[in-house]
Amino acid sequence: MTCRVEDIVRIMEQIAPKEHAESWDNVGLLVGSYAAPVKKIMVCLDITLDTIDFAIDQGVNMIISHHPVIFKALAAINDKNIVAKRLLSLIRAGISVYSAHTNLDRARSGMDDALAQVLGLVDPRPLLAVTKGEPASFGRIGQLGQAMELKAYLQRLAKDLQTKRISFIGDERSKVKTIASCAGAGGDFLEDAIRAGADLFITGEMKHSELVACLDIQMPVAVLGHYETEMPGVASLIKHLQSLINSLQYNVEVIPANDYYNRVRVLEE
Repeated sequence: MTCRVEDIVRIMEQIAPKEHAESWDNVGLLVGSYAAPVKKIMVCLDITLDTIDFAIDQGVNMIISHHPVIFKALAAINDKNIVAKRLLSLIRAGISVYSAHTNLDRARSGMDDALAQVLGLVDPRPLLAVTKGEPASFGRIGQLGQAMELKAYLQRLAKDLQTKRISFIGDERSKVKTIASCAGAGGDFLEDAIRAGADLFITGEMKHSELVACLDIQMPVAVLGHYETEMPGVASLIKHLQSLINSLQYNVEVIPANDYYNRVRVLEE
């Protein structure tokens, strides 16, 4: 049975309904034809020129990205603009792109659920469902199996996420058990974590003003990195998407992208 882009779009909108995306977001099929055949899909966090080259080498017909390949309006599409240059490469290669952003953050088994699993949270609930009554919402809150000292818990996370980038504010000897989290940039939900009674708030990225606000609260806050908090969701999506494709008996392979983040260096003493 031939699988087409429109078939993958239907599956993706089952996983992460478009109506759950924020109004400012740009999600859906952003490049390509609904009628194009699909034999191999690559899932990634971000689309770069290297990512596109890798997709071409692997014979990929379709890319599913978390961060939209087109976010702001373009006045022209030419090779002097980096976003437009990516689009030209994708179009020349005949690669379609579907982006699922804030709708995938909110989705079951999406970005926030995948991070909550890595964090070891038991029965996590949507954070905004606890504080604002929004069932399909950002963030998660749950409890660890047993309380841990903050420093020991963050050391465990650093090992699990294979990162040296964890920053935190708070007493490293304090005990934490109820954890609120938000993958990616979650500084907007700091007060929701406080209202929900969290012992610790974890996110990937915060603005300077949000970090300064953390100095005036009692709850510890940890910043693990935007990439680090969202890659578990990418891995989860690959498995989920492949499972649904297989159940429909399409002969389509789903693969991860090359890891562009290995080009980022940490300057050590």
